[in-house]
Amino acid sequence: MRIESEIDSASANIFTGAGVEYLIQTPEGALYCVYIDNFTDVLFKKSSDGGRTWSPSTLIFVGSALALSVWYDRWSNIAAGLIHCAYTDSGVDDTLYRTINTESSDALSTQTAIFAGATALAGGQLSITRSRGGNVYCRTCIDAGAEGGFFRLLNANVPNGAWDAARTINEALATTDQMILLPGWAADNQDIMAFFWDASADEISRQLYDDSANSWSETSIATTMVDQTAVTAFPHFSAAVDISNSRNLLVAWSAVDLLNADLRCWHITESAITEVANLVLNSPDDQGLCAIAIQTDTGKWIVAYFGKSDGSETFNTSMNLYLRASSDSGSSWGTEAVISTRLRSIKSLWTAPRQVGLFFVFVAQETNEPKLYLACPADTPHASYQMGVM
Repeated sequence: MRIESEIDSASANIFTGAGVEYLIQTPEGALYCVYIDNFTDVLFKKSSDGGRTWSPSTLIFVGSALALSVWYDRWSNIAAGLIHCAYTDSGVDDTLYRTINTESSDALSTQTAIFAGATALAGGQLSITRSRGGNVYCRTCIDAGAEGGFFRLLNANVPNGAWDAARTINEALATTDQMILLPGWAADNQDIMAFFWDASADEISRQLYDDSANSWSETSIATTMVDQTAVTAFPHFSAAVDISNSRNLLVAWSAVDLLNADLRCWHITESAITEVANLVLNSPDDQGLCAIAIQTDTGKWIVAYFGKSDGSETFNTSMNLYLRASSDSGSSWGTEAVISTRLRSIKSLWTAPRQVGLFFVFVAQETNEPKLYLACPADTPHASYQMGVM
């Protein structure tokens, strides 16, 4: 049966600051949701029964968090259980870091500072990842783009260790620019990849970081990609790691809440940028948000988005959650299927980029407050089960 469970009823700031957030699923089937609550604390909840019920919250940070990004070791093909959490706080004006050890009773590491800023009042962007070789990298932009940088954890096996002095950045980030860091697939397994949405140029590009040379290169993925600021709804592009084929996947709306917008999809390596079939072609308007996942047991690509493709809903005040699946690496997509239970005002959407089953998390603006929900369709198993390496 289709289920929808409430994770938290105080989650107003979950998309503030355009951080990159994910739901995490372990090989044992546990779900972890890391988020910023209405009090701007960073915390997580855990479900051991496929999202039916959730544990009490565990505080990661108490303060005034503006942005959050997480990464899980197994998304980098590393057989370990750390969830890497980066968050920016306006109280101390820093970007901070802490890990959750899913293989050691969810123990939290000692908090460390990635970047010590002067002001973190508004605007910015945040993304964290781990390379296949084990390095942890973070790109942070705070204070409306005035501060930040690109940083590397010196010893990723010591989460409370020191962060490197600022590494080379490819270009300064503006207030509304967005970036997703991902592991790369080059011969050097410490190299990484980034998908960069340049708001002023309306362009998404692939950026490659060479760790040994401490340098970046950039290639355009798509132009005429019109972004939307995160304070309205976020995100409108999403990425997943296709470990089996040594590539990364990307989906993005060419425009949001606009007639004739397309929901586009690519698979990308260091040597090739390959666009596959559009999920939505020539939208009738009133569509946006997206999240992509790979089902590791079936190999299917699943993409979710808000707004029905017949134009009958209203972005972002009255929408349902829909998905389409591909069994042929994006060459074709199945029929649009609804997976939420009622029309609502939606603020945010994300998923576990690698998972068994199918789970999506979203923020809905209810009558008095935003609430955080998990939704999964009818064919998803809901009990604890062994799933193998993610």
